[in-house]
Amino acid sequence: MAVERGPKSLHEHNKSLLYSNRPKFKEDIRDNIYVDKPRNDGLGLMEISEEDLELLLTAIRHKARTELNRQFKMMLASIGITIIILIYLKEYLDYTL
Repeated sequence: MAVERGPKSLHEHNKSLLYSNRPKFKEDIRDNIYVDKPRNDGLGLMEISEEDLELLLTAIRHKARTELNRQFKMMLASIGITIIILIYLKEYLDYTL
């Protein structure tokens, strides 16, 4: 005897509409991914002059250099603080023992 189920309950219906239950891939897997027409996804190529490119590269290098210097200073500060704490603990432990 087969049990007939009625229409889905509202809870089951809402659960089936969740994003995690939607198909993860294209429906028609036979579509060719190689298309002869140009892509229209907003990634256009811009013409940039050599001077602008050099300015951009120097700005990026400058930002990278300053970030590296900042991280180096932070590392030195943390090492210094650690050494001070260890010296204090050593003195404290030598005094208590």
